[in-house]
Amino acid sequence: MAVYRRNGSSIYQIEVYHNGKRIRKSSGTKSKRKAQELERRWMEELHDQGVMGRPAEMSLGEAAERYYNTIILPKSNPRVASREKYMLDKMTSALGKDLPIKFLKSPVTTKFRDDLITEGKAPATVNRYLASLKAILNRAHKDWGTLDTVPPFRLLRLDNARYRWITEEEEKRLLDAAPDHIRNLIIFLVDTGARKSEALNLTWADVDLDRKPRPAVNFMQTKSGKPRSVPLTNRVTEMLRGLFLKRPESLEHVFLYQPFFGGQLAPYKQPHGSWKTVCKRAGVNDIVMHDLRHTFASRLVSKGVSLLAVSTLLGHASIKMTQRYAHLAPGAFDDAIDVLDS
Repeated sequence: MAVYRRNGSSIYQIEVYHNGKRIRKSSGTKSKRKAQELERRWMEELHDQGVMGRPAEMSLGEAAERYYNTIILPKSNPRVASREKYMLDKMTSALGKDLPIKFLKSPVTTKFRDDLITEGKAPATVNRYLASLKAILNRAHKDWGTLDTVPPFRLLRLDNARYRWITEEEEKRLLDAAPDHIRNLIIFLVDTGARKSEALNLTWADVDLDRKPRPAVNFMQTKSGKPRSVPLTNRVTEMLRGLFLKRPESLEHVFLYQPFFGGQLAPYKQPHGSWKTVCKRAGVNDIVMHDLRHTFASRLVSKGVSLLAVSTLLGHASIKMTQRYAHLAPGAFDDAIDVLDS
């Protein structure tokens, strides 16, 4: 071991031997005492990692940044990556960016969970935060060698028994109460099963109005990261043809709105306010825009379309997610029992 200065340099260098190899690095300081302290700490780290099998210390901020750069960014589209970055930033801010991950024991993660609940976060949102934190710690433990053990995580129980969809009568009331730009979006979501983000990101390059036997749209930015195509109903086709003829050449997005009277058209961001106003006018309560996606699925299943086909049209990662609509299939269980009678 040695602490020394090179000729002409005022910065101390550190040189150590570890497992038969000579390792050098700059101390970054002009103080010999500080350089010697860094040398001692460096040797302890090397000893813990190589001899005792202990991981090097890593902060939550460092772990979250590495997870984002190596796991999230390579696999996610920009919109998903932005959402994950927001979640990671909020998590590191709440827990402490400089907190060593070895201190993330059950009492700490439980308090983090309870704080999110106190803030009014939905159970599913709380679970997403916990799942991201657990994924980071799993990587630190299994792949990076910077964490001895991963603490247990207790997720919140989700009540997924109720799924809301609109009746044909409710749909009519919503369409009658909606201005044209919201009306078009409602029709599109009900007849394609698109997620709101998929519809708002749709560009004319993703619309094929000349396809046979039916026009179709291609959703390129999806939750699963896998593009999918959905054929269009007659009313969506007619609506899109009308929008195409009136489209501003400078804008590529399909669904546009006017931010203020007399203003320039712009792509939608989040139509929360307009949607709530329409629901209030129509007298349709206890509904969110995502329920239009449930409406698409429930109508298909109730008319005899297979769960596999519906799953593909929705872009579900697993058909298990589509089985929530199985009870709507007409005669499905009758046909099964018929097999026994025959």
